[in-house]
Amino acid sequence: MTPSYAAVLRAPHAFRTFALALLGRLSYGTVFLSLTLAFTAATGSYARAGALLALLGLTVSVLSPLRAGLIDRYGPRRALPPMAAAYSLTLAALAALTWRPGAPFPLLAALTATAGAAMPPLGVVMRTLWNVLVPDGPLLRRAYSLDTVCEELVFVVGPLLAGLLTAVASPSLGIALSAVLVIAGTAGLVTSPAVGPGPPARRRGPRVRAVPLAPSAAAAATGVVIGSAGLLAVAFTRHHQQPAAVAWVEAALAVGSTLGGLAYGALSRSAPGRARLAALLCPLGIALAAAGLAPSVLALTAAACAAGLFIGPTLATAYLIADATAPPAARTRAAAWVNTALNLGTAGGTAATGVLLDALPLPLSYALAAAPAVAAAAALRLLPERQRDSPEREPSAHHRGMDETMSNADFWEARYAEHDRVWSGDPNAVLVKEATGLEPGTALDLGCGEGADAIWLARRGWRVTGTDISRTALERAARHAADAGVADRVDWQRHDLAESFPGGAYDLVTAMFLHSLDPAMPREAILREAAAAVAPGGVLLVAGHAGPPPWDPDAHPHLHLPTADEVLASLGLPDGAWDVLLSAENERLQTAPDGTTMTRVDNALKIRRRPA
Repeated sequence: MTPSYAAVLRAPHAFRTFALALLGRLSYGTVFLSLTLAFTAATGSYARAGALLALLGLTVSVLSPLRAGLIDRYGPRRALPPMAAAYSLTLAALAALTWRPGAPFPLLAALTATAGAAMPPLGVVMRTLWNVLVPDGPLLRRAYSLDTVCEELVFVVGPLLAGLLTAVASPSLGIALSAVLVIAGTAGLVTSPAVGPGPPARRRGPRVRAVPLAPSAAAAATGVVIGSAGLLAVAFTRHHQQPAAVAWVEAALAVGSTLGGLAYGALSRSAPGRARLAALLCPLGIALAAAGLAPSVLALTAAACAAGLFIGPTLATAYLIADATAPPAARTRAAAWVNTALNLGTAGGTAATGVLLDALPLPLSYALAAAPAVAAAAALRLLPERQRDSPEREPSAHHRGMDETMSNADFWEARYAEHDRVWSGDPNAVLVKEATGLEPGTALDLGCGEGADAIWLARRGWRVTGTDISRTALERAARHAADAGVADRVDWQRHDLAESFPGGAYDLVTAMFLHSLDPAMPREAILREAAAAVAPGGVLLVAGHAGPPPWDPDAHPHLHLPTADEVLASLGLPDGAWDVLLSAENERLQTAPDGTTMTRVDNALKIRRRPA
């Protein structure tokens, strides 16, 4: 049965986190109309007011990926408060300057650019947090739909609130309120238990590509439709001598988007891909083109509602795909690029439609405005479906091999001696996907390396035992745990698992890519011990490579890389004692030593011991 929207908000910390983030995002709904009215009154010029608003939109959109990169690097708890403080102080200064006419234009421009550069991306951060708050699958897709619908409502309620404040006092009061809202929302968001303290400071390494091309193209095409629809509706209603009816057309588009988003979240039962994104874009474009043939304003209103039905689902799908295909260290940037593409598409659609309406008949203008959505749908269908995971535990180049004179311990000590940091510092994507939603308890991380998985679990309330054969790796892991503020939640133990195994029973036991170039390592026996260490009701999660690296298919010819089903069979589990939750292969993109991007196949096994 598909979970309800109430189930999304009942997830631990979900309601609090989402409500406070939404409070801060309401600032974006109030600020633009408030600034429009305040700038017009303060400068006495529509041209200057328009220039200031264009400057604000440009700095917000263009610098959004940069702000998101800071959040990916330092975490929301460290990066968001300075942004919110700078943004709110700048808004407060603008409110004071525009309270009376005559404010100097250069100062207004400088403050406007500063506000755009500092605006904290609360919506983008909230979308990345859904991965922490709810498990993957139908509940996550419903969470994204709920997020998209509520953001739509923010831009309905916000302007109404700004208009009310203008009517009873001054538009500058709406600017001041926007400053208060963003401070309150940011403070609430970063203090939520769902927001960890952020990753430890990293050395600057290779830059991870975080531009999700297909979702960004879809968002830009959707933005063109949104930006065009408003101006086209103005022209249509004027042509039919009913200019005031444009409000009803705009409302119908918003209502359609809300209904479409809610229905999409309720009915969607499988993970979205590019084919679904194309399937949503195509009718969106067709509906907009058909609206230009409407015989009356009433018919146009119905056509606008029909087009809106596809806006919410398209945006929810774009954000879902961007999040699913981004490396964990670049998820905020990936969402920010989609958001930027949407904003730029909206601005470009409005500008282009103005030119079209001056030169072409109204129906043809509608058709040309719809063309990018249809073209994007066609282009997306030509692109291959592919899942991308982070190369968190896989070096991008070859490393020294293991000769027959080296023990496992010597090999791994030498391996960690090569670099100050061997792995990315991000948790394994399989762990993030499969452990999110599990009730925190005790966990055992076999082959913990430099501690990224154990630290991720500890941040989410688990008490973790991390074990590795390398003393150097464990020392680094302990430092990273201290930097992350979870040193008291992780017990680091050195074990050569071929000789000794941690004692006790655990609610979660993980073995992420527990491979060895030493053919004598008893991997099957170790995994059987791992299964024996799982407490009743607990989970065993095993991930491994399903084949050699694609750039060197002959690497390690004597190393057997079993499938998930082979791993399950090798455990020799008693009948009726375990439930198989996952046994599958997945593809991810990985960078080869020569810099090219190639597809690698991994497998994952997730099983639960039945309660006694």
